[in-house]
Amino acid sequence: MLPKIFKPKYEYDLLRLGKNNDGGYLVEKESLNLAKSLISFGLSYDWSFEKHFYKIKNCPIHCYDPSVKYSGIKKFSRKSIINLFKIKNIFNKNLLKSTINNIFLFHNYKKFFSKDVVHYESSIGLGINKIDFLEIINRIKLYPVFLKIDIEGSEYRILEDILKHQDKISGLVIEFHNVDLHKNIISDFINEFNLSLCHIHGQNPLGKNYLDSNNDPTQIEMTFSKTKNILSDNPKIPHLLDMPSDFRFKEVKLNFSD
Repeated sequence: MLPKIFKPKYEYDLLRLGKNNDGGYLVEKESLNLAKSLISFGLSYDWSFEKHFYKIKNCPIHCYDPSVKYSGIKKFSRKSIINLFKIKNIFNKNLLKSTINNIFLFHNYKKFFSKDVVHYESSIGLGINKIDFLEIINRIKLYPVFLKIDIEGSEYRILEDILKHQDKISGLVIEFHNVDLHKNIISDFINEFNLSLCHIHGQNPLGKNYLDSNNDPTQIEMTFSKTKNILSDNPKIPHLLDMPSDFRFKEVKLNFSD
């Protein structure tokens, strides 16, 4: 079972940003309204969350991901044209839609990342192009900032930095990886973070392959908000807006200790 502290105490007014399934997150509406900028750690080839955020807020967005290269996106788009004609993609609605979107990825990248929306090929935490969290916060200049974090396990390296600068943060969506090994660290973060835990969602990549020995997910998403616009004392888990991260498998059921 997951620790009791992982379960939100109340129901909040949530909105889904980003695409269906993996890449989309639930955010608390008032934390979104309050935000004057977005800092996003981790893009890969999906910036649907950032694009949706910009459509609503029309504010500066700074994205950090050293694995996403201009030349790499161009090659990926070309490869997707070939993949379009594979039998499994033609007859699978979800795969077909994804493949078509990937064909236009290069064009969409050039169109979206301009002016107020910037992609830095730098990493937070470790790496050759490592950049300091304080430098990132100071660079954005407009506060409070909304944070989106999906950095494949490196999130634990910046939790202390988030706590140090929490007065400049309106909301946070974060993916925690290897949860079974870091329950105490996550619990301590929730306790020390002034923002309220609004939502939790278990990820299901590759189905049961990402469940631990207790059938708990080893990857979870959490949403935090600076505002406390409470709807009820009965949080809905899963939320009506939740979707399985992997559309091929059922939603993961979450169980919490008493």
